[in-house]
Amino acid sequence: MERSMKTIASYDLKLFKFDQRNKLIFILCAAILWILATLAYLTPNFNHWFLANFNTLRSNYLFANLCYYYTKYTLSFIATPIALLYLASFKVNKLKSYRVVLLLSVMTLAIGIPLVDLIKYYAAVPRPWLLYPDINSIYYPFGHSFPSGHAFQAFAGTLPLIICFLTNDDTFKRNIIKTVLAIVLLIFAISLSFSRLLAGVHFPTDVLFGIGLAVIMMVILISVLQYLLKTDQLNPQNEKWYALIFLILITIDICFL
Repeated sequence: MERSMKTIASYDLKLFKFDQRNKLIFILCAAILWILATLAYLTPNFNHWFLANFNTLRSNYLFANLCYYYTKYTLSFIATPIALLYLASFKVNKLKSYRVVLLLSVMTLAIGIPLVDLIKYYAAVPRPWLLYPDINSIYYPFGHSFPSGHAFQAFAGTLPLIICFLTNDDTFKRNIIKTVLAIVLLIFAISLSFSRLLAGVHFPTDVLFGIGLAVIMMVILISVLQYLLKTDQLNPQNEKWYALIFLILITIDICFL
């Protein structure tokens, strides 16, 4: 009887429906993005040609200022707000059904941000203006170019919510408001990712790979969460330990990486 009650309680934690077919579709999307990234890298002068096309636009004072503030500061609207929403979901009733979805976003960001920095360190690809002196840049961030951390975070943080808002299953019901929110989040993720190109701080290869990495990591972590929920290793009794671990990790990422 005690075991039965525990199992019933675990049903309070729900993830959106995401079957093998969905996983294969998203893996295929990530593979296409990585193939495109590889082609962009291997095609002679493509990365240079693409960025050089926006040199004149980057020289425009109004565009340069708008692009600078958008591409540099909107990153702060991802990891910190999602972590705060996840914390709030333990107390706010309207957010409780989204707890596992928000946990998925937090996990993807917490694990992925240091992974991106690790890839950057070992790949050691210089920024565009260092490889091509004729490429102007709106500003000059530190670190290496490949892959794009902004592109990764933009999709790692928002994609779980986008999928959830567009899901129509026993737990999550799609409606016009959620559909609009999903579209807004998708536009935000795409525009932030590609603003890195317009700003001249990343190559197309960097952005495409970063987005693909976010998709792959999300699919892997969805499988992990599905397994934990199915085997009752993630339940209302121990969920706070998962929350503590990943909130500490994402706090370290935000503060130090």
